[in-house]
Amino acid sequence: MKKLLTTILAMTLAISAFAQGSILKPVLTITETTIHGGPEKISVFDFPEEGQHHYFLDAGILGIGDDIIQVNIDPVFRLFVPLGNTLADAQDKLEEFIAMAKQPVGTEIETTGTLALANPSMGEYETVYVTTRSGVFQRLVEFSIRRDTYTRGTYIVRSELKALLTGVKIYSKIHPDE
Repeated sequence: MKKLLTTILAMTLAISAFAQGSILKPVLTITETTIHGGPEKISVFDFPEEGQHHYFLDAGILGIGDDIIQVNIDPVFRLFVPLGNTLADAQDKLEEFIAMAKQPVGTEIETTGTLALANPSMGEYETVYVTTRSGVFQRLVEFSIRRDTYTRGTYIVRSELKALLTGVKIYSKIHPDE
């Protein structure tokens, strides 16, 4: 069964790579880090379209549940949060998310984002709630999308967001023209 699925996936990727107007558009990863010490990664990347830079936070795979318990059952769709069209905008937005971790637990702001399959152009934008949460010995920032009867969310530790910000700052010093 695994061989069959792997073969189908490989054929699909090969066909889409040579197709006109491929759905898999190129992205340039600026920086990435692992979350919670596991294999899951979050990143900041550039998604250029029509000569314009569009920077996004890939907040990772969302769980499904409520405000307290999230179960990860969807390993495919990822949350993409736009950070702006310049590296300075991306830095400012990341600093805003980092500052959220210092706010009282339950503090919430709204931003936009998309829950999409492979890249941000494959989904519709909707409201993303950024909420301060408290973990054991650490402050968390929850990124969530609320649907009628359930919530889809992911938690990112403040230090992981700071690692992404540091990577963006280093990248902007190396590439000052972007």
